[in-house]
Amino acid sequence: MSNGAVTWTGNAGTNIFDGGNYSGLADGFTLGPNVTVEDNITFSNATVTIPQVSAQQRFQVASGFTMTVDGSNFSLSGGSNDGIGGAPGSRLPAGPAGPTLNIINGSSLEAFFIVNGVQMNVDGTSSVTLGGAGNPVNISSINLDTGATLSFTRETIAQFNTEHLSKITINGVAAEEGLNFTIAALGAGGSTITAIPEPSAGLLGAIGCILLFLRRRR
Repeated sequence: MSNGAVTWTGNAGTNIFDGGNYSGLADGFTLGPNVTVEDNITFSNATVTIPQVSAQQRFQVASGFTMTVDGSNFSLSGGSNDGIGGAPGSRLPAGPAGPTLNIINGSSLEAFFIVNGVQMNVDGTSSVTLGGAGNPVNISSINLDTGATLSFTRETIAQFNTEHLSKITINGVAAEEGLNFTIAALGAGGSTITAIPEPSAGLLGAIGCILLFLRRRR
């Protein structure tokens, strides 16, 4: 619960679970792992850490709300295996949907996982790294704009194709290797996906440039 839109201030440090780092939280509300923020929340030009806490927990946002990471850097600290998610019971694609997580304007986000109906959208200037093994995109979905990168530090190319390919869209359409994304190995046990323009879009752009060049020569 909050008094309105919640924003990151960083007044108490970098810990994502510390309520002293936010403005707009309701009086008496105690933020912590697996405690739901029932409002839109924005991180602008922020440096944020997701620290190791007891068990495996998450920064939690309620269904129907949006968490925006704008020009910010998120990283795991202290050997953290924690992530970002919605409240239990939310799931994608079946529904009900959880929160929306927008990564924009040159942001870099590292988390161990996303879970419980998160719709993550990564713009073409930003990157996401998920550190978990097994199922770091858990009953959630990811859309990448052209130019965005998505890395898995503990999921090989084969594991990505088996476990996560169906959860990824590129510019809103199904991900298809070689058509709208490329994939490469990351170290010995990871993988990195890069969203690329579809050939038709690139061809239309080239034709447009040629026509403009010819028009200028007349």
